[in-house]
Order: sequence, then C-alpha cells, then structure tokens
Amino acid sequence: MKFTCTQENLVQGLSIVSHISGKSVNLPILGNVLLKTEGGNLKLSATNLEIAVSTLVRGKVEVDGECTVPAKLFLDYISLLPQGKVNLEYLEEGLRVEAQGQETIIRGMNSQEFPLIPRLAKSKTASCKAADVRRAILQVVFAASTSESRPELSGVACYFGGVAGQGNTAFAATDGYRLAERVIPFTGSAFDSVIIVPSRTMLEASRILTSYKDELGVPEDVEWALAENQLVMTYGNTELVSRLIEGAFPDYRNFIPSQFKSESLVDRSEIQKAVKSAALFSRQGFYDVHLHVSASDSSVSIHSADQGTGKTQSVIPAAVTGEDAELVVNFKYLSDALSALSTAKIKMNMNDAMSPMLVLPESGDEQYRCLVMPIRN
Repeated sequence: MKFTCTQENLVQGLSIVSHISGKSVNLPILGNVLLKTEGGNLKLSATNLEIAVSTLVRGKVEVDGECTVPAKLFLDYISLLPQGKVNLEYLEEGLRVEAQGQETIIRGMNSQEFPLIPRLAKSKTASCKAADVRRAILQVVFAASTSESRPELSGVACYFGGVAGQGNTAFAATDGYRLAERVIPFTGSAFDSVIIVPSRTMLEASRILTSYKDELGVPEDVEWALAENQLVMTYGNTELVSRLIEGAFPDYRNFIPSQFKSESLVDRSEIQKAVKSAALFSRQGFYDVHLHVSASDSSVSIHSADQGTGKTQSVIPAAVTGEDAELVVNFKYLSDALSALSTAKIKMNMNDAMSPMLVLPESGDEQYRCLVMPIRN
C-alpha cells in the first residue's frame, strides 16, 4: 500500500474512527485501525464488535493494499505532524510515515486478523438534518437506563412516523424515573418503524457529527437505514454500523399526563442555580430537593435540608397559572432536564406530590419535553 494525503484530512479521519477502538485481552486487533485503499481513497475502519465506524480519506493512491496499526498511537503521532502532505507506505517492517523531513515506522498486526465488517443491504432509509440529530441525542440519551436488567431501556427509542406523526422522528429514553423526548423532522422514503439504538451508539453518532471541520466540508444530512437488525448511519464519507436492541420499548406517552393543575414559567438560569444550591444540602442517598409553587406570590421556592450539613432555600419569581403545587424530586434528574434546554425561560407543569412533573421549553418551536418522577415520602 502506498498513499498520499494531507495531514488535516488524515487527522479528521482518524479522529472519527479511532475513538471506539480499545485494548482487548482476547482480541488485541480491536485496538488497531484498518487502513485499506478503496476507490482511489483510503478507507479507515475501527470496531469494538458492537459498533463499527469507517470513513474515507481523500488523497492519491499509488499502490493498493491494506494494513493495521495501533489506532491511538497513529492518531497521536499524525496530530503532531505539521500541516501539509503526508506519505504512507506499508513495508515489511511496518507502516512508513513520511512528512516534511520526518520519517517514522509504526508496527501493526496482520490485517487478516481484523474483524470483517459486512456490507449490509439497506431495506429502509430516512434522512434528518445533522444539527437536529446531534441536539436530539444530547437531549434524551442521559435519561436511558444504565442497568442491564431491562435491556430495552438501555438505549434510545427512535420512532420514524407512527406516534411521532407523519414525516417526524421521535427520540425517547427512560430509566423508569425520568423520561425525555425530542421530535425532529425527517425526509426520504417514508416508513413506519420503531428501533432501539444502544446509548453508546447514540453518543458515538453525536461525536461523529461534531468531528467534521468547516474547512473540510460539513455534510448537512444524516441518513438512517435498517438492515438485518442493524442500524447503518451515513454522514458524508462516514458510516456507522451498530446492532439494535431487541425488545419492546414501553408506550411512554401513556405516562405523560394530558392536563396539569399548575404551570410555572421561570428563568432557566435562575432555577438552575437554585437547584445546584439545594443539591449541596440534600440528603445523601436521597438527592432530594423540595419545590413549592405559589400562585398568590407568583414564585417557585426550592429548598433542601440535611441534619448533618444544614439547609437552604431559594425563592424565584415566576409566572404561575393555576393552583399551588408541591413536589420532591431528585436534583440530578431535574438538573439534567434543565441542562437539555436552551430557552431563556422554561415551563414546569405539576399536578400533586404523587404525580410526575413535566419540564418544557418556553415556546413550542422546539418539540422537547422531559418528565421527572417524584420522590414519594
């Protein structure tokens, strides 16, 4: 193999694929990245057997071939090279890297040991704006369960059509204590499907969507395709393949109350500060903060108390519609919901101390909502 490209292109390609590689006692090859010439370009591939990521690096192929080298070592070294042309050549002693007077040999492993990444026949496809997908992932993935007892809750459910509505995709995640949902539009061949994507895959997809640099061209759309219980996500010259989680995601919309007795419109940054202050004095193991909505005073008070550390209370002005309401929630869950929003003001809808609270953006332009279950004393 003999290939020439720019240092910028090579760094970007390695940054995209090398993240999922890692040390494995049983399969050391999983710590390597596969370099293979394909269609006049260099294809970089990495896998952890659950997720596979590959991307094309544009350049000039002089001799076809393939090899593997340690992913982290290769990326770290290429990142230190000056910008400009980089020559790669595979020799018997290893991969020769030459750039502006610097020459290095990196030893790897036989490429025949690298796991085969199959080419899947895509049966259904849909396209979404990359910016929408990236934001939707970060707004819901935190709510997925980290427990292995219920695998169907350890990922993000993606509803194409169906409950999301024609031409929409709903991303939803829950661990039984909170629920997050974001709806975004999609285009392409219409299909009505529900898939559960592992959280690790979603986080990897989000990272890939931020890996492209402006000067190298940033694709606008992400293509989603289903193939043999696998998800194939294509973004520009990059392709991510991941297994899907089997099982049925709960019909979460039945858990969201249709009506609320109390609605509060508050400043997001102010309530975030108040929750952080209350978190310092919450009871260890309970992580409880108490919310009290006062319609007569047009305020929301947040307080917590611990016998060992003390107590605190913050009162925030609010536009309150409806009745007074009180609720005890886990401050971590409320903080995550507030961090997922970007509007200056947010809505908090409540019923009573035994019912969940719904956190929403101020306007309906962004179709997002987060349900937080109460701590029942």
